Amino acid sequence: MDKITRKTSFGQWFSPLNLQLFEEQVKTMKLDYYTKKLTTESFLKLLLFAQLEEVESLHA
Repeated sequence: MDKITRKTSFGQWFSPLNLQLFEEQVKTMKLDYYTKKLTTESFLKLLLFAQLEEVESLHA
């Protein structure tokens, strides 16, 4: 059995992203200016998780 779990796989997918640069770009372009709950960073994490889990829809 593999020792790689979904949680560590998700961490490996997410680790190459430069979140500091990403956050600077979001602030520069004011992408989260009117956002209250679903920020750009959390949406990116959600999108990567959905891709990893092969989810058909992000609808709750």
